[in-house]
Amino acid sequence: MLNKQALAFLKTSPQTLGGGVYGDVFWNLMPSVMYVPGTELPCTVYVANPTDEDREYMLALVISSGGTTIAEYPIRVDDETWFPVEANSVVSLPGALLLGYSDVALTMSLYEKEQNKVVDTVSTALTTTGTSGLPELPDVPAFPEFPGIPPSAGIDIGAIMNLMITMMIVVMMMKMMAQSVSEVKTR
Repeated sequence: MLNKQALAFLKTSPQTLGGGVYGDVFWNLMPSVMYVPGTELPCTVYVANPTDEDREYMLALVISSGGTTIAEYPIRVDDETWFPVEANSVVSLPGALLLGYSDVALTMSLYEKEQNKVVDTVSTALTTTGTSGLPELPDVPAFPEFPGIPPSAGIDIGAIMNLMITMMIVVMMMKMMAQSVSEVKTR
């Protein structure tokens, strides 16, 4: 449960809350997330009750592509479909999603029991490449294969560059120290 100051901050941050009158749902996922189907996607869902009454909510996860719903799952909280949120408070629900889909829209819907309808939603795009919405790059010819080296044995250029830069810094430091020592000896 977040404290009252956190709720006050969230209520005054329109970019954070969806502006629902009977409840708000938001999470710590970016608008677009690279995702490999079958792996865990850690996330924390926050449900805010901005009203002066205790309310009961339900979460549902909708997976869609091109406006067509592929799957819809209720999210259970403490093994219950409906869960209470005290008046003027926010609950934090840490967890992970394990989905068999990518290149889809992932939407979390918040249902309020008394209203019997969706009062807020939050969405993110799950992509396999992380470039959803960007123009496609031209095809680049593949590197030639080297005999005896399987194609999966890739070289991490970033790690090699980090090592080279570190070595250059150490060599430069040693050279400066050697010059300093030789200047002290000549005095």
